Amino acid sequence: MIKIYIFADSYKIYEKAIWEYEKRLWKDIKIEKLKPFKNSNTQLVIQKETEILQKFLEKDKAFKIILSPEWKKFNTQSFYKYIENKKQNFWNISFFIGGANGLDYKNLKNYSDLELSLSDFTLPHSLALLVLIEQIYRLSMIKKWTSYDK
Repeated sequence: MIKIYIFADSYKIYEKAIWEYEKRLWKDIKIEKLKPFKNSNTQLVIQKETEILQKFLEKDKAFKIILSPEWKKFNTQSFYKYIENKKQNFWNISFFIGGANGLDYKNLKNYSDLELSLSDFTLPHSLALLVLIEQIYRLSMIKKWTSYDK
C-alpha cells in the first residue's frame, strides 16, 4: 500500500486527473489531505506544519519519503527499481508533501528514510501530487509489463 500525505484544502485544477489515477490505483493507494495551518506569519506556518508532519512520521511504520525540491532525483526506471527494492522490506511506503510554504526539511530529515525531489522546478503542491501519483501509476504499469511506459 502506498500512502500520500499532503497539506491541501483542495487539488484545484488537477482534481480530475488526480482522481483518475486514484481510480486506476484504487486498492494500492490512499491519499490523505492534511489541513493546512492558516496564519500570516510564514515561519509559524512552516513550524506548525512541520510539527504536524513530524507526528505522522514518528507513528508511521512505512518506508517514509519526504518530497522537497532540493534532494535526490530519479529517472523512472531507477525509481521503479528503488521502490521495488524497498517493497521487499516494507509493507507500506508513505510519501509526504508539505504545504505551500514548504517545511523545515532539516528538522524532518531525521524522521524520513528518503528525501525525494520530483523536479528542479518549484511546483504547486497539487501539481506535485499529480506528478507523483502518475509516476506511481507508471511504476505499476512497468511491473505489469504494459506499454504505458513507452
